[in-house]
Amino acid sequence: MRRIRFRQRRHAGFTMLESLVVLALVALLAGMSAQLLRPPSARLRLESATRSFCATLRATRSRAIATNSEASVVVDLFSKTYASPVGGVGQFPAEASLTLDIANTQHVSERAGAITFFPDGASTGGDMTLQIPEARATVAVNWLTGEASCALA
Repeated sequence: MRRIRFRQRRHAGFTMLESLVVLALVALLAGMSAQLLRPPSARLRLESATRSFCATLRATRSRAIATNSEASVVVDLFSKTYASPVGGVGQFPAEASLTLDIANTQHVSERAGAITFFPDGASTGGDMTLQIPEARATVAVNWLTGEASCALA
């Protein structure tokens, strides 16, 4: 007895579902890459730098209390950087204008000043303003408690 075989014909190409999945993946990757290629906004850079500076101030205060010795955060207004024994060197946004209001004894040079924290938690205090056209941030260090507060407006 002879067997008769029927061959199924396969059509070359992709199904509609496969095409839709590929299109969805391409759209997802295009959307993600657009966000990655665009530089962060100036306001976001200012907010990030302000939060980082406040964290450095708080960590420096904690170190002064823990080691029972003075610790300082030095701010250089010309190079727009700050340095601390805890956090190393940090950078403010290049386009930001900085003003630092500190005690006369804390002026390191014409362009730099320091905020010093003492073992009891107190500090020399000071206020700093970071400003760009779109936003403004203020950092205040209370001289009595040494607490740093940051606000973005």
